[in-house]
Amino acid sequence: MGKRGRGRPRSGQAPGGNPHGRPGKSVGPIGLTAVEGSPDAFELVHPRCVEEMEPDFQEGLELWKAGDPEEARDALRYTLQACPANLWVHVALGRIALVEFNDPILARGHFGYAVELARKVLPASFSGRLPRDRPANAPFYDALEGLVRCFRAQAMPREAESLTALARRLQEA
Repeated sequence: MGKRGRGRPRSGQAPGGNPHGRPGKSVGPIGLTAVEGSPDAFELVHPRCVEEMEPDFQEGLELWKAGDPEEARDALRYTLQACPANLWVHVALGRIALVEFNDPILARGHFGYAVELARKVLPASFSGRLPRDRPANAPFYDALEGLVRCFRAQAMPREAESLTALARRLQEA
């Protein structure tokens, strides 16, 4: 595995980082902030390590695209060691487990962990929206979709429907 991006901060913004430069409400490694101009809309605020580990994340995706899912998995696991709350990495590892290794149980672990990381920042009484079109919210919805696929693959339709309803509610609230 190459070392071209390892440890080097990337200039610019992480995928889904806070584009407004405003501090969000931080609860754990992921936070939540209001979307400017839309009082009921919110977006996730990701930890700085997401941006710092972006080159390693991209390297993992490139390895996967080049047809080496095992090396891609190793590169992505390295990225997770430095940034365990990186939703994009959990989604990629879940997809690799599902698509390349036909392992819905492992995939479910990655997708489920990403969903839980994001749900931890939502108060129990949360009635706002997490618009799917906000880049910072995209990996949460990708993780939900992946988890739904895993539940369906494991003949767990109630769990799949529950997550589908959650996604719909958070987009339309």
